Amino acid sequence: MSFFQRLFLGIVLVCLIAGGTVYFVWLRIDAIQASVQRNERTEQVQAAADRLLAQFIGMETGARSYIITGDSTHLMLYARTVGEVALTAKQLRTMMQPLSPESASVLDFIDIALDKKIIEANQAIAMRREQGIKIAAYVIIKGKAANQADTLTTLIQRLQEETRAAHIKQYESVPVQYRETAYFLLYGVGGMVVVILLATAWAMLAQRSALKPVIEGAEKLALGDVYYRIPPGKTADVKPIISAVNTLGERLQSMQGKTRQSEDVYADIVHATTEGIAVWRAVRNGYGQITDFECQMANNTWNMAYRRSADYFTGKQMKSSLPDFLPLFDQCTMIVEQHQKLSLPHPVEGKQYRLVATKMRDGLLLRLVE
Repeated sequence: MSFFQRLFLGIVLVCLIAGGTVYFVWLRIDAIQASVQRNERTEQVQAAADRLLAQFIGMETGARSYIITGDSTHLMLYARTVGEVALTAKQLRTMMQPLSPESASVLDFIDIALDKKIIEANQAIAMRREQGIKIAAYVIIKGKAANQADTLTTLIQRLQEETRAAHIKQYESVPVQYRETAYFLLYGVGGMVVVILLATAWAMLAQRSALKPVIEGAEKLALGDVYYRIPPGKTADVKPIISAVNTLGERLQSMQGKTRQSEDVYADIVHATTEGIAVWRAVRNGYGQITDFECQMANNTWNMAYRRSADYFTGKQMKSSLPDFLPLFDQCTMIVEQHQKLSLPHPVEGKQYRLVATKMRDGLLLRLVE
């Protein structure tokens, strides 16, 4: 490379550092602004929690009033709030995303308590219609003993306190985040200055006749040209350095050759086996849930069993390329998530095989055994 090519490479690296610095700073400032604007979200969460508690109390009051009095007009309050309370609970869960482990546990308990209360209320209303006032005392005493309204109030207050504490913590961390962002900006500017100085020094040293063969050889090795050798007779001053660089190139070439030989042997073994073998990687969505599997490798026996070409399955997803696996998709997911195993008869193109599925990293190893 010429002097100007080396200097241009340094300028390109400086531009990449500058772009990365600007992008990171922009993300940090955007995150800080989001933290400052969390107050509105906190108020919405608190309002939804208060509304959930009021609806639960209204639902319980409507059902209990009907049981005591037998007046069906009280069921209007129950009918209205019993539909609203489940919707409000879902809205509250959505507003609080992402959930902490404690918040998720509290919301799960609230969902279970609401479902249980609705079932009990429906049963009590039905018993009141059939058996009359005799059931009223039993239901009231049971409801007081369960004390579900007080429990729900305590849990909702805990959610509100956690939301307020998280907002206060984020708000107080804003100055620290701005200071860290400023430090990173300074580090980025400093890095750009260092890189441009190093690139200039590198370009200038490469012009010296004594160092030129060494620098050119190191450049070729860095670019992957392990076959390049620096002639030892080029200069007598740097013979030890030239010898070391030549030795490094020979070792890299030898290691690459051995790695390729090992890979070829493993590939031959996999393709020569009489069992159909396919490796599938789990495809996950933003919540970490498995939505599909992508084929990483399928040997010749697997492709022949499905009457496909050698590279047909590689890169394809299970739901589109293996429709016969759709009934087994949930079981495949359980294999990955819970380390289970699967072994069952499985017909392929009219021929009977035994399908054996096991977990392999974050995916599946599928075998077709005749």
